[in-house]
Amino acid sequence: MSDPSLILDELRAMAIFATVVRSGSFAAGARALGLTRAVVSHHIRALEAKLGVPLAQRSTRSFSLTPAGEAFRVHCERLLDEANDGIRGMELLRAEPRGEVRITCSHHFGSKRIMPALLEFRRRYPAIRVHVAMNDANVDLVQQGIELAVRAGPLADSSLVARRLVREPTMLCAAPAYLRRYRVPATVQELAQHRWVIYPPTQRAATVREDGKEVQIPVKGDVVTDSAAARLAFVLAGEGIARLPAYDAASLLATGDLIHILPEAQTAPLEIYLVHSQRIGPSARLLRDFLLDAAEA
Repeated sequence: MSDPSLILDELRAMAIFATVVRSGSFAAGARALGLTRAVVSHHIRALEAKLGVPLAQRSTRSFSLTPAGEAFRVHCERLLDEANDGIRGMELLRAEPRGEVRITCSHHFGSKRIMPALLEFRRRYPAIRVHVAMNDANVDLVQQGIELAVRAGPLADSSLVARRLVREPTMLCAAPAYLRRYRVPATVQELAQHRWVIYPPTQRAATVREDGKEVQIPVKGDVVTDSAAARLAFVLAGEGIARLPAYDAASLLATGDLIHILPEAQTAPLEIYLVHSQRIGPSARLLRDFLLDAAEA
């Protein structure tokens, strides 16, 4: 384990390096920090010694980054920005938080899980304007000016930050009306002979774990949808089998409107993530943390 005191020294040196880069010179960076040029130089030399590479080429009149310095600059500036954002966020909390935040989520999951939390957030922070876009498609956050997105994983874009919000059990279900027309499957293999409500439209197979082994079941059916709400409606109408999350299935299983098929077979849980870009504003940070805390409650 690293010595905490050394880590603090390195973090301080990284912040100093980022300030020097943004100021354009050691002298300007020192003035911005209220330090002497000698102290600034000492911290950056110590950082170079720790990393084992030169970060900058400097003389009495010029200052430029080495390739290693240019790559490292990104991390140091991110560290500095995160610290500044955190301080600004805490300043907001001292008074009534104000601002606005834009969030997107699917119609179905958003209505069931996100909207109750957003209503509570609005009660707690009435001066923060909330823009909610209900959309089942994955939108471009930057292009649409959206700060937070609720998405099913896994996350493909590595430039975004993803925090798991929900890990929901799933199960195979069908309506009694469907099972009266088609016999209840007795084995996992028999699932391939049944009609499915296909969601999402790209689904070609269902993965089922039986006796510790994963089995891929090809799916076929006359109903294809990109909407989780529509999937549930079609299943309830007896159109076919589907893998449903527990938040959809539990109450309907209790009333007998749905039947749990092959309960001994396991299906993968549904993982929902809260996604955002590397830098977000104080209001978005506040909502992000609120949603994460609500999910753990």
